Amino acid sequence: MKLILISSVCGVGKSTTCEYIKNNNLLEDYIVFDIDDLVNVHTNEGNIYENAIKKAIELSNKDIILGSCVCHSDLEKFDMPKEIESYKSILITCSNEELIKRLKARDKNRNCGSEEFIKGQIEYQNYLLDHKNLFDLHIDNTNTSIEEISKQITNYIMKR
Repeated sequence: MKLILISSVCGVGKSTTCEYIKNNNLLEDYIVFDIDDLVNVHTNEGNIYENAIKKAIELSNKDIILGSCVCHSDLEKFDMPKEIESYKSILITCSNEELIKRLKARDKNRNCGSEEFIKGQIEYQNYLLDHKNLFDLHIDNTNTSIEEISKQITNYIMKR
């Protein structure tokens, strides 16, 4: 089983990208999950990303695409399940100005518009950008449509 991780901070578009790929059947050999789709992975037991990957394996009979905030340094903290033969990671980012705009535009119930939350997301995105060489593919979606982002990801995965 192959695993493709689509990583970004909140507001960049990983959930939208995963949803677009899934709803348009762009990668029929893959089942697509957003980490929020996987119930009960936010527990006190184990690593959240490890829990999400295990849950995705339980729910899948295909290769897996998982959207989350995971970084390679997080993956190094646990043993990849034996079902996963190989994995690749894709980082999606946008400009800090665009990230602020997107987070402030989110539904107020999501609690993403506070200065503190936004500052944390910008700091984490800057960290990810400083370590983008750890990812197999980096896409900046500041001025790129969801269709184009999904096409880039689909083309990358199909070449593997």
